[in-house]
Amino acid sequence: MLTIRRNYPSINLPDSFFDNLFDFSTINSDVKIPVHDVIENNKEFQVETLLAGVKKEDISIDIEKNVLTIKAERKEVKNIQYNRKQTYFGKYERSFNLLDNVDVENIKASLSDGILKVIIPKIEIDSKVFKKAIEIK
Repeated sequence: MLTIRRNYPSINLPDSFFDNLFDFSTINSDVKIPVHDVIENNKEFQVETLLAGVKKEDISIDIEKNVLTIKAERKEVKNIQYNRKQTYFGKYERSFNLLDNVDVENIKASLSDGILKVIIPKIEIDSKVFKKAIEIK
């Protein structure tokens, strides 16, 4: 079972609606959703986010209420005249809902060659299903 789900800030539509859209789609007029991959193996999840040209100090990764949020900003270089400009300068944001089988205390992140890699270790959870009949009075 996949335990990381997409969470689109400021958008309240089902995830399936966005599955066929480009990941550089807009959350709102000021924030872009960065291109990313979620990789899963037996011991961890890896979130790899494309952040070319973004400096380490312009990236933040936070967890609040089991939601992992990556925010970044690529700042525009001033005094450059572009012949053609296809890259985006500005803010990026992507959030992921984390379920119970991840170890939030040991999440690690690294930035190399424009790729932010967030490693989210898995933990064993009790797979016993709690079942109890409730008497109606």
